[in-house]
Amino acid sequence: MLGLNETELYDFTFRQFSNAVAGRWETFEHEQRVSWERTRWQTALLLNAHTKKGHQIKPKDLGNFPWEKEQKKKGINAGWAQLKAIANGTVR
Repeated sequence: MLGLNETELYDFTFRQFSNAVAGRWETFEHEQRVSWERTRWQTALLLNAHTKKGHQIKPKDLGNFPWEKEQKKKGINAGWAQLKAIANGTVR
């Protein structure tokens, strides 16, 4: 999974190994998300070829993915946290 040989693997500390696995998992998830989003986009294009003029289907009309909902929530929460920090004077 990580592409390490035996010597490289045993030279890792637990922290380094954990970071390598987390990084590989993040890369895998990103690849999967891109693939699903591409499929949704292609499906929208295919359906638009058979719809009436003026009735275009957008990819997000076909469905939303869980990670899109998570990003929306994180963006709102991060913004509020930053505003609170500024108001409290903890941001320099």
